[in-house]
Amino acid sequence: MSRLLPGLKTKRSRFSLALKIALISGAVAFSSAASADDILKEGITPATDVSQIPASAKLRKDTVVAGISEPQGIFNPYFFVNGWDENVTNVIFSRLIDWDSHGNLVPGLAESWTVSADNKVYTIKLRPNLTFSDGSPLTAEDVAFTLTVLLDPKYDGDTDITLANITGGAEYKAGTADSVSGLKVIDPLTLQVTTSEPGATTLAKIGGPVLSKAYYGKGYQRGQLDYLRTLHGKPLGNGPYVYDKYLPGQEIRFHANSHYYRGTPPTPRFIYRVTNPSTNFQLFQTGETDYDAFTSRPDDIEQLKMLGFANINLYGSSDYSQVEFNVRRPALQDVKVRQALIYGLDRQKLIDVVYQGYGKVAIEPIAPISWAYNAEGVNPYKYDPAQAKKLLDEAGWKPGPDGIRVKDGRRLELTLLVSKKVLNDALIPIAKENWQQIGVLLKPQVVDFNALMAQRKIG
Repeated sequence: MSRLLPGLKTKRSRFSLALKIALISGAVAFSSAASADDILKEGITPATDVSQIPASAKLRKDTVVAGISEPQGIFNPYFFVNGWDENVTNVIFSRLIDWDSHGNLVPGLAESWTVSADNKVYTIKLRPNLTFSDGSPLTAEDVAFTLTVLLDPKYDGDTDITLANITGGAEYKAGTADSVSGLKVIDPLTLQVTTSEPGATTLAKIGGPVLSKAYYGKGYQRGQLDYLRTLHGKPLGNGPYVYDKYLPGQEIRFHANSHYYRGTPPTPRFIYRVTNPSTNFQLFQTGETDYDAFTSRPDDIEQLKMLGFANINLYGSSDYSQVEFNVRRPALQDVKVRQALIYGLDRQKLIDVVYQGYGKVAIEPIAPISWAYNAEGVNPYKYDPAQAKKLLDEAGWKPGPDGIRVKDGRRLELTLLVSKKVLNDALIPIAKENWQQIGVLLKPQVVDFNALMAQRKIG
């Protein structure tokens, strides 16, 4: 299970990715380890005294409880806007084509697939006797329906299926075709997907989770997704667990899916318990959670170590935090201003304060552990307030009487919208001080994460 750390956002609806704050290693727990004076090595450090496991955890024979932060309740794998909702959908839905631990594509709901010699036609064969969690059959029609929804002109989720270049997809989206010509159901177990050009990511794009046409597609017509959206809080999937109930701010409950294609999970019940940095250690310490994620700092690791019963898994995380610039703001439309803000923020100080040796400054939006990471030729934008001031001067922003820069009678004032978390608690004072030194007045606003995402979406 992954614990996704959301990016930090400014307040408007149009954004340009700008500041990558820190790539981190995440300590994920049943867990604990190493002393606060040492950097813990990656991997699992086992518990030192399992007899210290809390009584409440021992009494919980048929349920695993894992920590999660701030789900929003959009439990559809193609519509969520919150990384924690994605964690929930990963429990409920299975992928058509999955990934192994090395990032290779492997069979999921699809038993096999073939690709034509010109790499444009994909023939996908489903496993026999697949069903959704309610026992209804899962067929090639459901896969075709799912891909059609992603090509619907009203679809506004984050999955960009247009990159798969499915033949007829653009016409369907534009309203000049009533169906997607590149999707052909050969038989209940076989779907043929024809594309207009080869693509290295096509198989992964078309191999995502599968939605039930009978459940999500009642009365579906092109451009009409309103009914589907009403089901965000009542998901029907085909993954290892079945959604039972969401108690906002408290927990999300599931039971094992007896129709799961890999077999019924051995643990009958699963709960995502909503936690946060101020509560997660206490809940883990008292046995109310079995698994959670903690900031990988020496103090946190030492606390977990002292419990005795915890196992720590410290791993290189693909998570990163970021500040996004709203390029609808006139000042931020100037690339020199955006560059100045990057040069003017001491990101190394930020991660030293927060992660104390377990993080590094990110210079691109991808983790160094990824095969795709390549920092060659990328400007690291090391902290350089003198360069920041020079760029602002060149952009026409001159210091005013109080040091805040002014251009055409307007002060250089920016609003930073953030959620409450450890990183942001450190970011706010550091950013305010750093940017004031270069003549920028920062006005931070701290809101609930879901409120932040809603404001980001609507502007």
